[in-house]
Amino acid sequence: MKFKQKSFRKIPDSLANIPGKFLLGKKLSDLTSDHLKKISDNNTWEDGDSFLPNKIGKFSRINADGKEIVRKDLPKETITRAFYYTRSEFQGRDNRVEIEDTAWRTYQRYPRETIPAQNIHVNCIESQNEKFLLIECDSQEDPALFLHKLNLALEIFGSDLEFHVAAKDGFVALPQTFKIVNWLILPAGTYTQEELKDKVKQTISPKLSKTVKPVIEKRLDKIGSYQYSGIVIGVGGYKGYVIYHFPQKSISVLESDSPNNATYVFNHSDWEQLSKKTKTEIISNNLAIKRIIHDPDWDQKIDNLLR
Repeated sequence: MKFKQKSFRKIPDSLANIPGKFLLGKKLSDLTSDHLKKISDNNTWEDGDSFLPNKIGKFSRINADGKEIVRKDLPKETITRAFYYTRSEFQGRDNRVEIEDTAWRTYQRYPRETIPAQNIHVNCIESQNEKFLLIECDSQEDPALFLHKLNLALEIFGSDLEFHVAAKDGFVALPQTFKIVNWLILPAGTYTQEELKDKVKQTISPKLSKTVKPVIEKRLDKIGSYQYSGIVIGVGGYKGYVIYHFPQKSISVLESDSPNNATYVFNHSDWEQLSKKTKTEIISNNLAIKRIIHDPDWDQKIDNLLR
């Protein structure tokens, strides 16, 4: 099934008239290693694996992070946020030293309304000794969600898509459950401290501004300065999320590269179940035992929590 356009404004009749569920994607063998690297941090998949794809364009970003709408119809709100900056300082005659620091700025802006992420996963399905990466669609589902899935498939796989109807076309029935592959577990002792630090920093979005990225890195360094048993980093669409485990305190601490998010503290014993939930569920469903706002007192609150 080949399409001329890179995205749809409306659901094409050729797909709208298909009764029930169908699958769109590509044969794994048809995807180059460069293409696989683009859409995921992994390049080997087993039957029943499921992952949130990398944020490579408009639809995959909305799929992973949701969307912010600026509400200019509402009164402005006061926001306080940390920014990184450098300045020159004289330290004696003819001795100018560059100082790095963080400053808090308070300003007015229009409120943001967040549209939750759709969190559509790509599934690996094996049929007739071939592996496929596919997105499950349903012509009977909410039209906005259906349209999003079609655009996501085009963005991830390109305009030349495999089309299959589950349990037909030689396909077996879809698995009842999929193995979610959105996290990379890094036990302490497996890597050096510098290697772990480097892997954590690699998960931070390169698109963050130079005044924000060092602030995020500083927060991660602060949490990582305490004795943890292991780190879990998000991969694919979960990239930017980092979880530090502190079993001696019975907690796990989640930090992200989003300047708008707080730091979330969870029961360590809940980690297994949390890893199977969507980012929206983890952040929005009151699953945390504590939420530490990113404000001028954040450092002190982290010290009180982890020391």
